[in-house]
Amino acid sequence: MQLKVMNMGAAGVLGGALLFIAACTNNPYRPDETAESTFFSTFATPPTKLDPTSAYYSHEGAIIDQIYEPPFTYHYLKRPYELVPLTAAAVPQPVYLDAEGGVMAEADATAERVKRVQYTITLRPGIKFQDHPCFARTTDGRSVYADATATELEPYDYPSHFPEQSTRTLAARDYALQIRRLADPRLASPIFSTVARYIEGMTELQQTYTTMIEEARAARREAAGPGYNQEQDEKANPLLIDYMAPDFPGCVVVDDLTYRITLTTKYPQILYWMSMHFFGPVPQEAIDFYALPAVTAAQFSLNRCPVGTGPYTLHTFRPNELIVLEQNPNYHDDTYPTEGEPGDREAGLLADAGKRIPFIERQVYRMEKEAIPAWNKFLQGYVDASGIASDVFDQAIEMAADNDPSLSPDMAEKGMRLLTDIRTMLWWTAFNFKDDVVGGLAPERCKLRQAITIALDYNEYLDVFANGRGRPAQGPIPPGIYGYRAGEVGTNPFTDTWDPMRGKHVRLPIEKAKQLMIEAGYPDGRTPDGQPLTLHLDHAAGLDPQFRSRFQWMQRGLERIGIRLKERGTDLSRFRSKRNSGEWQISSSGWLADYPDPENFLFLFYGPNGKVDHGGPNTCNYASEEFDTLFRQLETMTNGPERMALIDQTLRVIQRDAPAVWQFYPVSFSLVHQWYHNVKPHQMSYNTMKFRRIDAAARVRCQEAWNQPRWGVVVGALVVLALLCLPGIIRVWRRERRGA
Repeated sequence: MQLKVMNMGAAGVLGGALLFIAACTNNPYRPDETAESTFFSTFATPPTKLDPTSAYYSHEGAIIDQIYEPPFTYHYLKRPYELVPLTAAAVPQPVYLDAEGGVMAEADATAERVKRVQYTITLRPGIKFQDHPCFARTTDGRSVYADATATELEPYDYPSHFPEQSTRTLAARDYALQIRRLADPRLASPIFSTVARYIEGMTELQQTYTTMIEEARAARREAAGPGYNQEQDEKANPLLIDYMAPDFPGCVVVDDLTYRITLTTKYPQILYWMSMHFFGPVPQEAIDFYALPAVTAAQFSLNRCPVGTGPYTLHTFRPNELIVLEQNPNYHDDTYPTEGEPGDREAGLLADAGKRIPFIERQVYRMEKEAIPAWNKFLQGYVDASGIASDVFDQAIEMAADNDPSLSPDMAEKGMRLLTDIRTMLWWTAFNFKDDVVGGLAPERCKLRQAITIALDYNEYLDVFANGRGRPAQGPIPPGIYGYRAGEVGTNPFTDTWDPMRGKHVRLPIEKAKQLMIEAGYPDGRTPDGQPLTLHLDHAAGLDPQFRSRFQWMQRGLERIGIRLKERGTDLSRFRSKRNSGEWQISSSGWLADYPDPENFLFLFYGPNGKVDHGGPNTCNYASEEFDTLFRQLETMTNGPERMALIDQTLRVIQRDAPAVWQFYPVSFSLVHQWYHNVKPHQMSYNTMKFRRIDAAARVRCQEAWNQPRWGVVVGALVVLALLCLPGIIRVWRRERRGA
């Protein structure tokens, strides 16, 4: 009798377990959460820098560009991209001054005659910062948390959870303060070397700050005596300097709502820079708050806890697990665009024209390191939008004979929408011009690099590794940026030809590369002493899961011209150090446009921007006086025939010198669910979530329909379970009969 109970009990437990499993899902959200106005997504790379002075990676910009507001932004729908006011009342026109300080007419304002350029920015009144503890004050004006202890702050995971919070009105001084912070050498702003070339007194300001910091450190050392540990001290007690104390003609506060930026030369692109988070406002209260001992001990800082005026605030920041942004209740008046480009109205992108934004109340991002689990959650409706990894491309996309992509039937049946866009981005393989083998401007070095370019066929690469999602690059300027030339006229004559039948660029024959190797002094890939020419690809190991297969593809390509390629992988920190010091030979890089101007790509190869000598963005340390002369001419010009002619000359020089293998311009493919509205790819701004809208009721209906319990599987499993238990039940029954 006991055996019977055990068997029947086991069957009951297993059956109950199956019923429980069938009723469960992998829904990662709490009950009813998906019925709210919340956007759900995933991220794979943890953000590390959220300070607008130093944050430069796109996954960091995707967060802080929704929090910090520069004075201008880009129209969400219009193409070509158009600057529009954000916190400013208008996009200012430049005022040109001559050597005597007189105002010049624009027709007379040549680059040679102009000695100063002024941009005066007037802010819209009444804009407020988000609620934040840094603004909470006692009656005598001190911070509420000035005397707080670490124990008192321990219960709070993030500043948004602090009990005492307040706000204040945005002022011109907040913008002026942040512009000055770009010159703080401790913050190592990645744009300093560029903007310091144009903003008056910026270089001198950094020198002054360096002196102020050194003097403050010396005073601390003297006060502390022997055994002073500067690193530990500044970690516990951040060293503050008065950013506003030095004279700085490059940025002057005119009044509470007005500030003026002065350049030393014509540089129209400064308006594009001013539309980035580097030029967003930072309040002095935030800097002071994060220097309080208890706040510092809790590891709160601008790098983790931004303070802005934007449509969203950062509510939860666990960078290895969860990031949550919530709608800013203090957000100023802002509305959805009332006009766009042809086709936008038909695509439903103007259905919300003129309505108050933002629409979405909350954004939830969960860490998902692997692409397939994130993809499966998207298919179940638990993620609202998704990219398309190569592993699932054929599941999602069907390619017609003319390479025109469309949704697969399964995706179309779920009402998904496919969005494609050529990214204003370039991938390239850089040669280090500090290297004795692949660097330099001697004709034979140029021919070696041209031969390598021909041997690495990126038409083949795109087919093998990217499902054809890209266009082989002919130079550094991508489609969508002024100066890009399509078709035959845009062909790099040193490495490619135009195939009119297929309508694409193709590499020159490998025989041409072999001839170039002979002219470079490496016949059959042999050095003058008869040894195989061996080159090294430097990279940050472990970041690219497909590195091994991509590297082997490069090896096979270079073997065709006799070159041996070896890898030198290091951790990311060491790799960056090698880049900074020039201790590398060949390395792959990518660049996503900061703004829609060719200067933003050509400056990556401007000699005075060299990484090793000047700490600039020219990572390959390319230095050509011919290129630099042309660049200096075109960088200060507005678009037109004269500028286009200079761009053409500049491209021909850099194509001949081949400081890099121009790889490809990627084409983005993304899928969005039917309930996610107002989605249009935007390559220039990350502050686009405020325009988008979620139909939460439609999402819930689809989730319920797509994630029904599999009762058939359960019934089948119960039948199998019963059959397995049946022999034991029969044996027990027979034993009991005999005993009876």
